[in-house]
Amino acid sequence: MKKINKISLFAKSIFILISLFFLFGIYLSIPVLFNYKSIENIIEKRFYTDFNINLNINGDIKYQLLPKPHLLISNSSLSIDKDSKESMSIDIDQLKVYLNSNNLYPKTKLNFEKLEIQQNNFLLKEKEYRILRNFFHTSEGKPIHIKKSKIFLLDDQNETLIISPLEKMVFSTSETDNFKKININGNIFDLDFKSRWKKEFNSKFESQIEIDLRDPNIFIKNILNYDNSTELQGSSIFKFLNHIIEINYQLKNNMIYIKSPANNNNIKIETKIELKPFYLNSNFTLSRQNLNFLIDELVFSILNLNSELVGNLNGDLKLSLINIEHEILKDGYLSFNVNEKSINLNKVIINLSDIGIIKSEISYDEEEGEIIFNSSNILTIENYRNFAKKFQLKQRKVSDLKKISFKIKKNITTGIISIFDININKSDDTDLSLVEKSYNIKNLQELKLIVKKIINN
Repeated sequence: MKKINKISLFAKSIFILISLFFLFGIYLSIPVLFNYKSIENIIEKRFYTDFNINLNINGDIKYQLLPKPHLLISNSSLSIDKDSKESMSIDIDQLKVYLNSNNLYPKTKLNFEKLEIQQNNFLLKEKEYRILRNFFHTSEGKPIHIKKSKIFLLDDQNETLIISPLEKMVFSTSETDNFKKININGNIFDLDFKSRWKKEFNSKFESQIEIDLRDPNIFIKNILNYDNSTELQGSSIFKFLNHIIEINYQLKNNMIYIKSPANNNNIKIETKIELKPFYLNSNFTLSRQNLNFLIDELVFSILNLNSELVGNLNGDLKLSLINIEHEILKDGYLSFNVNEKSINLNKVIINLSDIGIIKSEISYDEEEGEIIFNSSNILTIENYRNFAKKFQLKQRKVSDLKKISFKIKKNITTGIISIFDININKSDDTDLSLVEKSYNIKNLQELKLIVKKIINN
């Protein structure tokens, strides 16, 4: 008899539990029967209260139970009013507004938990960027989620400058940890990245953003401070390839100024960017860099950037080289032109240690699946005594030398270097010799022996 009572009590518990789940399911499902379109104005007002964004509903409003109770609003627009003069509006095909399970019924006070936008395109110009920046700095609304969407940055002529797909973006404000935050998983210039923006509640304009690029592995940390809608300043730290780059920047009067602080870093930047129309003038100063790194990686990467990465950028880029890690090559520069989704090398000037100047033309080719570096060079000798000393030659043999032209080929894959088509020109414009033979060079000592052999002959 006791066993029957025990089973009966267990059965009652199971029945009560099932009943509770059933009633809770009914509670969650009853809103399907409601006509949410009839309280459209209430929803729009509550939306503004919870998110500080104006909602204009043009389509249907449906209640959906899964994955969590939410309203699915079709054909709506969201607008943000920065002030009485500037505003922006974004059309949304499908907008999800998640409901607090304690306030599901229209007759009660609606309470939204978060909004979610999926598969939407956001077209932003400079004005929209300013309004959004101000919104994120000043808003204290509930979480905003954006998934599987794209951001298009446009110029004043509606030409697309940048396209950035977003896998996920979350904007949240929390008084618990005293921060406003934006977390993004996305892609820009065909590079996957994660970024984390945060700002303290009691900080009016200062914020911090960290960006992690996956391939190549680059870390960026930025501290930003802006005083109004048209001026801002900040500092950034870039870490990549075991290098650290620090810059300070300022936006003022439609100009961006970027400059590295005075420190001992081996990479420094000085850049001026005109925004209307867009034009970039940038100088990178590289100190104590390995010659193989410059040829095999840096210059090759610049000249072979994907056209989509270059985009509609226009401008001039200069690489200034100081204290090159080489016995003979001392310093110099390479100048590039950026235009029409391509980067072209204009000029290469290299100074030899107290000897003279080399002018070069550089290209990269592919031969049987291997990358080949090619250069045509002219060495103008300015100090024949130092030339003779460096290459262990008799001064009387080189006293009347004016120029030496030669070509160099390097197999980037194997590291094999060859020099050929060597032509020596005397000060009276007569050719001393033309050597078409190709010599393989393993080190500087072999180069000295080759030069000595040619000069003495």
